[in-house]
Amino acid sequence: MAGAIVLLASCGGGGGGGGATGFVPFVPFVPSVPPAQTPEPPVVVKHTVGGTVSGLAGSVVLQNNAGDDLKLTADGKFTFATAIAEGSAYEVSVRTQPLWQFCTVTMGSGKVSADVADVAVACSAAQAQVSVFAGSGAAGSAVGAGPAASFSLPYGIVFDKDRNLFVSDVQTGLLRKITPAGETTTIAGGGSFNGPVDGNGPAAYFDGLGGIALDVDGNIYATELSGNRIRKITPSADVTTFAGDGARRTLDGNGTAASFAGPAGLVRDATGNIYVSEYYSHVIRKITPARDVTTIAGTPNLPGFADGTGAAALFSGLYSMAMDKDGNLYAADSRNNRIRKITPGGVVTTLAGSGTSGSADGPGDTASFNAPGGVALDGDGNVYVADTGNNLLRRITRAGVVSTLAGQAGMTGAQNGIGSAARFKQPYGVVVDADGTLYIADTFNNLIRKVTPVPAS
Repeated sequence: MAGAIVLLASCGGGGGGGGATGFVPFVPFVPSVPPAQTPEPPVVVKHTVGGTVSGLAGSVVLQNNAGDDLKLTADGKFTFATAIAEGSAYEVSVRTQPLWQFCTVTMGSGKVSADVADVAVACSAAQAQVSVFAGSGAAGSAVGAGPAASFSLPYGIVFDKDRNLFVSDVQTGLLRKITPAGETTTIAGGGSFNGPVDGNGPAAYFDGLGGIALDVDGNIYATELSGNRIRKITPSADVTTFAGDGARRTLDGNGTAASFAGPAGLVRDATGNIYVSEYYSHVIRKITPARDVTTIAGTPNLPGFADGTGAAALFSGLYSMAMDKDGNLYAADSRNNRIRKITPGGVVTTLAGSGTSGSADGPGDTASFNAPGGVALDGDGNVYVADTGNNLLRRITRAGVVSTLAGQAGMTGAQNGIGSAARFKQPYGVVVDADGTLYIADTFNNLIRKVTPVPAS
């Protein structure tokens, strides 16, 4: 046994010294594998799409491939924000165009191989197509659809939120309503000059209904041209006197302690203040929601022409008014043959009109009007004028350039037609729908006319 142990020890030692430990395990050879390489993404070349717009008066929204919107407000070059891959298709179209303009696109589609800069968008003025919306033309107070209804000297005209039109009839003392389908009914008024009498519906009486405006609750406020009062008509047709004692004079005060002299135009602002233009005393008044009446521009009983602030400004024969989104008033200064602008601070300037009676188109200070009676504004800030003495419908751009949309100066009639082929007879009230369609109280034709923009032929 001792010999066996010695043998095993001598076999395991080997070579003396080194301290070998015995068995060495076998390790197989494994070749190394380099890490996988991520391929480089292909380079995508992108290009922009753009061009030039011309003739623009207002704002236009363009689209590329029905998804990339671009709003433009002035002539010049444009480029869409989103570049598209080389070889991709592009198609430029008009999504929305300015009111009373039509815009067309040329060189607007293809596939990009480089930046595109030759898309051409050309905008041009629309023509005015005039038709009859309601009324037979005969003076009367009949209700009914379209031409079955009758009016008698319609003057004020205004929309409610549901696109119903409300119309004041001066001659009959009636407040009328016309639905979008053209159905006319009578809301309030007994039909004669027995006013003023408060009451409900036909039990109420007015004395020369004039301008009208609505508040957010559907209440209607109306001037009485000869009754010298401001009346309020609720949605349930209850009629009350809101302000004015009936005396023909200009006197500040609260409610019926105040006086007016021929209140004609009326407009309401977003905070509930009512502004009234007076024909006989040549001033503009303000009525707060608390019914406090003050004079904000013009000097009572002093007709004339002067730009200025507050009492330093002068007017002569004020008719209708309109208000823009910034609270500026626009007034038909009839005897001065001008359209005036009044800021919320009472600063009065002349928007258009040389003061000379005429029908010349052109820049504001060279254009002329003849006893303008009605004004309205569209969403782009353009002003529309019922040029009563000329029997014309006019338009003033934001830049102050005046053009004639419909009618022929000095010619009266009730013909429908496009542009100068149409005829009016001393129109006063005018209002603009959201799509640019105009509605006009064609006063001495006893009609409500509709004026639609159509492309130039």
